[in-house]
Amino acid sequence: MHLHTNHSDGSDAPARVVERAAKIGLAAIAVTDHDTVSALPEASAAARACDIAFLTGTEISARYERVEVHVVGLGIQPEHPRLVESLHGLRRERATRAQQIVEQLHALGIPVDLDEIAASVPGGAIGRIHIARAIRKLGYAKTVQEAFDKYIGAGRKAYAAKVVVSCAEAIELIHEAGGLAFLAHPGIIGSRKIIPHLLTLPFDGLEAYHAKHSPGQVAGFLDLAKEKGLLIAGGSDCHGHAKDKPEMGKVRVPYEYYERIREVL
Repeated sequence: MHLHTNHSDGSDAPARVVERAAKIGLAAIAVTDHDTVSALPEASAAARACDIAFLTGTEISARYERVEVHVVGLGIQPEHPRLVESLHGLRRERATRAQQIVEQLHALGIPVDLDEIAASVPGGAIGRIHIARAIRKLGYAKTVQEAFDKYIGAGRKAYAAKVVVSCAEAIELIHEAGGLAFLAHPGIIGSRKIIPHLLTLPFDGLEAYHAKHSPGQVAGFLDLAKEKGLLIAGGSDCHGHAKDKPEMGKVRVPYEYYERIREVL
C-alpha cells in the first residue's frame, strides 16, 4: 500500500505499476505519489482491468519541528478542492526548488535541462531524484546516489531546501478529503525520538511494514500501533527502476490490515 509512478519519482506509468503488482500476485495496492494525485485515474482503471483491489493515495511532504516527515493518505477523494489546491501549491514549490538547484548546477558547469526533466514527470512533482538522474545521464556521476553525494545532497553546492507543510496540516488535508492519515516509514525518520510526539497528532495509523524496516522494527511498530489503537499499513515504497532495482513484492502487508482500513473508510 505504498507505490510510486512516473507522476512523481517512480519510473513506470500508473497502468504499468498496477500490471506488475497483479503479475506478482498482490491482492490489493495503493498508489501514493509524492504531492500529487494525477496518477490515480489511470491506476484505478488499470486495477479494475486487472481485478486487483485498489486504494487511492498520496504521500505529502511535511515537517514536524525541524524534521521532515512524510504523511501517507489512503482512501482520499482525489478531486477534493482543498487537497488538489494544496498539492498544486507543493508542486509549485518543488518546481521553484528544482529551478534553484539547476541554476546552481549550471554555475558548476553541469548543463542539466530542466524543461527536459519536467517533460518526463506527468504529474509535475519534480524532485531531486529526477535531477540526479539527469546528472548521471550527462556523465557527471556514475550513479544516482553519487549525484546526491557530490552535488545536490544536503550541504552540497547545488542543494536547495524543500518547502513543505506542517505535519498537522498534512493530516488535516487528508481528513478533509475523506482519507486516513498514516505516519510513513517511521523507521527511517531523521530523528526517531520524535515518534512519540508525532503520535500525539491525529494520525489514523502508521506504516509498520517498509522495505527499509528491519524485522525487529516491524515487530516494534506493530506493537506500537496496537498499543495506540492505530491502523497498520505499509509496503515496499517501490519506485520501479528509479532508485536501483524494483522492490515491489519485497514487503507484503497481511490482507487483514487492508480490510480493516476499508472498514474504517
